[in-house]
Amino acid sequence: MGQFDLNAALVLVRVVQAGSFRAAAQALGMPKTTVSRKVSDLEAQLGVQLLQRTTRRLSLTDAGLLFAEEAEAAIARLEAAQEAVTELQREPRGRLRVTTSVTIGELFLAPVLAAFLEAFPAVEVLLQLTDRPVDLVAERFDVAIRAGELPDSSLMARRIGSSTYRVVASPAYLARHGTPQRPGDLTAHACLRFTRSGMEVRPSWPFGAGARCSEVPVSGRLVSDDFVVLRTAAEQGLGIARLPGLLVHEAIEAGRLVALFDDLAPPPNP
Repeated sequence: MGQFDLNAALVLVRVVQAGSFRAAAQALGMPKTTVSRKVSDLEAQLGVQLLQRTTRRLSLTDAGLLFAEEAEAAIARLEAAQEAVTELQREPRGRLRVTTSVTIGELFLAPVLAAFLEAFPAVEVLLQLTDRPVDLVAERFDVAIRAGELPDSSLMARRIGSSTYRVVASPAYLARHGTPQRPGDLTAHACLRFTRSGMEVRPSWPFGAGARCSEVPVSGRLVSDDFVVLRTAAEQGLGIARLPGLLVHEAIEAGRLVALFDDLAPPPNP
């Protein structure tokens, strides 16, 4: 048997439901001759006669009755599936698996979760906060929110914002150790460094852009994979940190941290 023609099966079901080729053709929006040919092709493919045709009426053969009942049930299931998907587009429902970094999750997602769940009562959210690389397909995540350049990927992506990094220190630290006047001075300071889980510590911090971009080697006794930990350490005077601007904005405004080298910050990250 060759490739089965589902459209022909639908035509047969509509003929049976309408009671004639003419009525079925009107319901389907196609010529009567096309409807008749579809049914004939289906009979030829199945190798049995499905309809008894007379000038006055149509009647199903035993094979036709069996096929029409099964086909009608199958079409009803397909239509129900289509309606379910359409309903899903009208009102999202089901489990939404989301992964994002710890910082993005705590700063941006946690404050809006209540409003989101109230707006979409049929949605269940599974939120994973991690800074490790995630395989969206293998780990079956629906959405990932990340900062930084996107590697080459066949996955759909949309830029939803940008972030800058700011170099900061507490007034107490700068009073004890002096304020660095240029990025190169950081080599003589205790720097609080970030590392992603399972990855090596970045040995330098970038400054400037384009042809004027440079990397300054940094070192220090504290390394963490949590930006909040590093911000707290900076506020306590343990060293100089390079952190997401949104994470330190309030502390800078409140005077708990002082921004350094803002004029030499690299371009914002997506």
